[in-house]
Amino acid sequence: MSDSLMFWATVLGLVIIVALSWYIVVHVRALRQQKRKRAELQRQAEKKAREQRQYLIDSIRVISRAMSEDEKMTLTEGCIRLKVLLDNLMPELHHNPDFTIISVHYEATRHIPYLKEWKSLERSQQRRYRHEMDRLEQENRAALLLAAAKLHEYPLDRMH
Repeated sequence: MSDSLMFWATVLGLVIIVALSWYIVVHVRALRQQKRKRAELQRQAEKKAREQRQYLIDSIRVISRAMSEDEKMTLTEGCIRLKVLLDNLMPELHHNPDFTIISVHYEATRHIPYLKEWKSLERSQQRRYRHEMDRLEQENRAALLLAAAKLHEYPLDRMH
């Protein structure tokens, strides 16, 4: 083989090596950037999940305290709110004997319209539902207040 052919083959080989090295470096940088971006998105998602969890815990604490201290919140309204919050935070607490009354009361009153549907009811229908809620709240009052008190003190922030 001639010297000039060897020279050009060597140059071509070096060009190919440099091009492939550049290609590898560019892709390694892109992969590192993607990895950093994924890690940042993961951190943001975990932070948001922690904030959402804390919001649920704080809401449960406020509502469970309000059930016994705030005359504006009915026991039925408290049960509806607690049921939804517990569903999102720790659904297994519905099976805890201390808190089953919340689900029981919720199920007994879930057919009763609320918010916009309540406002659209005729007064006679509202009175009928109000009587039913009052009766159920009287029957379950002691158990609901006890469950709310226990839930307020329950170590929700230590549970996962």
